[in-house]
Amino acid sequence: MADHLFTPTSAQTSDAENLSYVFKKLLSGAFFIELVEVTAIRGTAPNLVVDVIPLVTRTDPSGATIQNSEIFNVPVFRLQRGASAIIMNPVAGDIGMIAICDRDNSIARANRKQSVPGSKRMHSKSDALYLGGFLNQAPTQYVEFADNKINIVAPYGLNITTPDVYVSGNIRAGGDITDNVGTQSASLKTLRDKYDQHKHQVPGVQTGGSTVTSNTTDKPA
Repeated sequence: MADHLFTPTSAQTSDAENLSYVFKKLLSGAFFIELVEVTAIRGTAPNLVVDVIPLVTRTDPSGATIQNSEIFNVPVFRLQRGASAIIMNPVAGDIGMIAICDRDNSIARANRKQSVPGSKRMHSKSDALYLGGFLNQAPTQYVEFADNKINIVAPYGLNITTPDVYVSGNIRAGGDITDNVGTQSASLKTLRDKYDQHKHQVPGVQTGGSTVTSNTTDKPA
């Protein structure tokens, strides 16, 4: 809401307009939700914060733009429950929003438990929380919950660290599968091809019920 709307001349026509002017003037110093751009990111959870700058400016009584100031050390929202989380830290240039708390949350942020307000300030941008993102570019790596399927696109690689994986359905791989990568580099296809093509020399062939042991394969994998 532009400040140039709060002019005394427009508020003295009637008591109703006068009250409206006073009410708007009081609200002009309170902040609730702002569209912002991330300018910097620092720290790690639970102290991950960003610096942001609001994208919607205000105007002075003449209608001239009032440049916004940066807001520093804004805590970042993370989708989390207990020790499980989706980690997707913002980067500079991201567009998101800040939700401004009603009262000073500085002590509660420091203690991470129920605390008294740090001051008497209300609806201050100092008590903002960052939630992203909005209006950003199309992603090149993502998890997509599409109709009847989940798509995972990871053009730069996908790392899974777990002691055990259980899959109840079929596994179909479009590329090579390599196991025991710490001790060998052959894919399952390479091993299969070598097995299908290999030959065993059998020296000392004898008739009757005698048996012989073949040599090792000529295509070791």
